[in-house]
Amino acid sequence: MKLDSIFKAIGVETEDDINRLTEYFLVTQEESPEQVNLIHPNEVLKAIRHFVSDSASPNKVTAHKPTVEFDSSAAERDSGNDAGYWNALASVLPHSHELKWDALLEGMQKYHGVLAQRAKLIEETDKLQNQNSELRMLLQQYIGSRGNQDLQIPPTHTIPSEVLRDYAIDS
Repeated sequence: MKLDSIFKAIGVETEDDINRLTEYFLVTQEESPEQVNLIHPNEVLKAIRHFVSDSASPNKVTAHKPTVEFDSSAAERDSGNDAGYWNALASVLPHSHELKWDALLEGMQKYHGVLAQRAKLIEETDKLQNQNSELRMLLQQYIGSRGNQDLQIPPTHTIPSEVLRDYAIDS
């Protein structure tokens, strides 16, 4: 189906046309004329253009007929109503609809601002949670350190017992 469409577009209708088209894709070697090679893929479009231009002759009717026929006897187009047409086209939507669209746009912009602010807050919350977990690990290392046992008043005696239970440290 696709090949038929391509052939129709470039004006190939008969087997002879296919044979003529094939000749545009072949290159003979100067050293050995019996050896024939294909042209480079980058040259295919040029070959097709040459085929189309060579096969287009004044007495050959093309397969494509214009879809719109112009009446050459018709008077020149009157362009006096163009301004009125474009002015009418500019007011296709009533003013009330335009106001609704403006309100919708304003609401969407505010919503976008809220979402952007929320994204920043989520990012900040994630950073604070990471920082909090790092600080908890440091505090646990500090409280559990063996050097604290040598002090006269170890830090575990000054920290409330419920905090120590959270870290499962024996005082």
